[in-house]
Amino acid sequence: MRPGRHSLPHFVLRTLCSLGAGCLLGTWDGPARAEWSAIAEQKTSYTTDAFQFSSARRLRLTEDPSQPTVVSADKPEDVIWEPALEVVHAAHTTQGKNEFSVKAQGAIYTNNPIFNHADYRIQDRFSLDRATTVLVRYRYVPNLFLGPNFERRTGARSIQEERVSSHHWRAEVERRLTQNLTGTLVTRYGLRRYNDSFAERDTNFGTVGPRIDYRAADWLTLMVTYLYERGLADGYEQPQFADDVSYYLHMVSAGLEFRLHREWDLGLTYIHRRKTFTSGIVGDTHVDRFDATHQGIAELRYHLSTAATAMLSFQYGKRTSTNVLRDFQDTIVSIGGQYRF
Repeated sequence: MRPGRHSLPHFVLRTLCSLGAGCLLGTWDGPARAEWSAIAEQKTSYTTDAFQFSSARRLRLTEDPSQPTVVSADKPEDVIWEPALEVVHAAHTTQGKNEFSVKAQGAIYTNNPIFNHADYRIQDRFSLDRATTVLVRYRYVPNLFLGPNFERRTGARSIQEERVSSHHWRAEVERRLTQNLTGTLVTRYGLRRYNDSFAERDTNFGTVGPRIDYRAADWLTLMVTYLYERGLADGYEQPQFADDVSYYLHMVSAGLEFRLHREWDLGLTYIHRRKTFTSGIVGDTHVDRFDATHQGIAELRYHLSTAATAMLSFQYGKRTSTNVLRDFQDTIVSIGGQYRF
């Protein structure tokens, strides 16, 4: 990490803590009932491709659908342990419910520990009125190992570890339009900061898009999402490296939530993402390249009690990468549980 950049997460955390507390306090107009809780979660996952696991796991509206990845000819299988802990402060006011939370999550690889990483999140969700809620969030994923890659900065094209630290600021405004229809506007701004060997890939990006939730019946909810994202990398102004990873991205997601019984529910999600690179630099392998991903997710949840939930999920992805010789498919099977106390 280059000098001066290591302080950014600490500054952002302090700023958002102040913002979240201010938003929370700003909505109080009378006595409120506050409570603390914690959510502990553990998932154990099997993947057919350890290189793609973190990117495939985050290919969701609520996560990071544009996280970069290295497509390797080697596709090691692995078992990943994903512990997580979230601490929540909730306040009930005349406007509704306000929740301020901090969450930390890890990914521990059994056979490939070089991919081990952590994910930190701080957010505040508060009500403007009975029909409108706002969410603000900051997420930090430090020093994520993507894989070995050919560096361009020295001209030697030596193989180096490619790593990236990501910072995301997110805001959502959710509005209940009718009794059964809810609309959400999602916006996001982010920074990706690479290690020195790949510094020309440092990227700033912005995302915007709507989400619609429709409750068709007491036991069925339908969700549709569209996101557009534009990323501009430093390589755009550094043609000497011929490595401009600037892009625009379209993502469409459709999902169904079934309430099978009082204790059982099932979520089905289909995601299509197309990431088109915009480099026009002669000699850059990203010129006229894109990658397209199709992903399906099925998650079955069993509510043992109001506090405890068990989960079983299956995830399958197929991707056409920028290197036509390295298109890939990956499968993730997960089992886990969550407990609120």
